[in-house]
Amino acid sequence: MPRLVDLLSAPGLDALRPLAGPLDATEITGIRLEPRADGLAAVPAGTVAVLLAPVPDHLLDVAVRDAAAAGAAALVLRGGEQVAGDIAVQALAERGRIAVLTTDGDLAALVVAVDRAVAGDSADALARIGAAARELASAAGDPERAAAIAARLLGTPVERRAAGPGEEGASAAGPDGEVRLAAAAQPGHPGTAIRSVLALAALTAAGGGHGDVPVRSRGHLLAELLVAPQDQTARLAARGRTIGLPVDGRHIALRIEAAALPAADRYRLLDTVLPRTLTDVRQHADGHVPDGVHWNAALVDDALVLLGTWPTDPGAPGRRKALALARRAVDRLRRLHPEADLRGGVGAPHRGPLGIRTSAREARAALLKPATADTVPVTAHDAAGLDRMLLEWYASDTAREAVDELLAPVTELGPDRADPLLRTLQAYLDHNNSPARAAEELHLHRNAVGARIRRITDLTGADLTDPETRLALQLACRARLSAPPGPA
Repeated sequence: MPRLVDLLSAPGLDALRPLAGPLDATEITGIRLEPRADGLAAVPAGTVAVLLAPVPDHLLDVAVRDAAAAGAAALVLRGGEQVAGDIAVQALAERGRIAVLTTDGDLAALVVAVDRAVAGDSADALARIGAAARELASAAGDPERAAAIAARLLGTPVERRAAGPGEEGASAAGPDGEVRLAAAAQPGHPGTAIRSVLALAALTAAGGGHGDVPVRSRGHLLAELLVAPQDQTARLAARGRTIGLPVDGRHIALRIEAAALPAADRYRLLDTVLPRTLTDVRQHADGHVPDGVHWNAALVDDALVLLGTWPTDPGAPGRRKALALARRAVDRLRRLHPEADLRGGVGAPHRGPLGIRTSAREARAALLKPATADTVPVTAHDAAGLDRMLLEWYASDTAREAVDELLAPVTELGPDRADPLLRTLQAYLDHNNSPARAAEELHLHRNAVGARIRRITDLTGADLTDPETRLALQLACRARLSAPPGPA
């Protein structure tokens, strides 16, 4: 029987988003829709339990505990993003060896996809082959990326070499020589899927040299533009215009360090996680992101650079959206690969071909800021130098004493409990006391933000409607959270 980590790459299951708990603890025997949380205690062992009714925040731990006690492999919540900020639920999921996920997709399609993947029958094989036919086009002429896509869709390693004993293989002749792919053989319908997907991947990888597809060409050209000597910028920009890379707009670069991930997982980020994130951003746009924004991605120095291009100056709303996108992308990747220390950096907007390079450099510089305990470690370029000014101010004994006294009721809780509260307060104040905007930045449910703010006001007695109080707390939070660890 497969485990959840094996199923997440299966066709039809890409809407599932892990929130807490291990993905490989229990073999999956099937899926079950539960109308109410009180039915979770009776689900069969190995079940993926999908809860149809929303669960109040204060009963989340009960639902996770009941599902774990029944031996369920996973608990799927509708709109369960608040789990990400619930430390108690996170701990329960780890101790109970149960994965907690959320989905906004079609539940009927989810049930069919899980049943199909567990059975491993002809329908599962056809679904994997169909997904390969759709996704491999983006890897034309790129054998490494084609092998990574094939491995993800098949749920088994695919290597660039001739097949050996006990393996399936495929080869195709291209302009740069023969492309050979190999994977472990399996009996029955899974074996049929492996043979078919390998053949598609080899043909795609070998055929790209006769004419690159636009997405691949733009990604490769963007990578070349970022690493080539500056005197080559004009020549590369001219090539970019001919293939639709919008080099003349206003650019914001997002850089995600991914060196800790294997190459296949970095390609998976390019192929699956970021496109899904971009779609999600567009679906939830509130009018601040214009329709003319273009996104292109490239792998540069084992890092992913995602470039957003606006036709005009994106302004503060566009910068906030770019930062929110970076946080969402890194958050999703961290959930899939919790063992990797992934961080992201965001540059400021700049114009033209040289602006691409400038924003990318700023995004890289933003990553040099001290790492924090934030759930989503993404830092933005300090264009105004505010962080530097605050750190110089905070270095004085008088300022440090004032900040310590103001935040003492919170910091006395200890860093593990205080830091999330302070980061929530900073985001809340930065967005003019808006729980919704703070929740979007922190990737939390707005109810979780509201609960944290109430906890802070209960502890400090602060009146957040008073402008002077808000300013004092905002400066205090920024100074304390921006300061490097260690003595003053």
